[in-house]
Amino acid sequence: MKTVNLNKESPSVGELLAMARRKSVLLVSRDGASFVLEEADEFDREVAELGNSRTFMRFLMKRSKQRGVTSLEQFAEELAEKLHKTAAQPTRIAAKPHRTASARKRRLPRRG
Repeated sequence: MKTVNLNKESPSVGELLAMARRKSVLLVSRDGASFVLEEADEFDREVAELGNSRTFMRFLMKRSKQRGVTSLEQFAEELAEKLHKTAAQPTRIAAKPHRTASARKRRLPRRG
């Protein structure tokens, strides 16, 4: 990383961009504030686009209001409680299907 102290030198924007193409540039302003200038890659562009997306920001706001991460132990306890409640409830036994009369008529023995 190249450091450019703006108290000592005043490169043009073009010169700063040329430096940033080779490696990151740390700019130190006259009041002592520091800034990093570097070429943006695809990830940086995507971050900038998502940061300007209202839809994505609404999604993040919703997600931030959701309950946090559940530990494995907590999940196991919740599952055990649900299983215990289910086991405590009476089970229903399925009724046996009723036999319906056969469509065939029974033949009665003929009398005489």
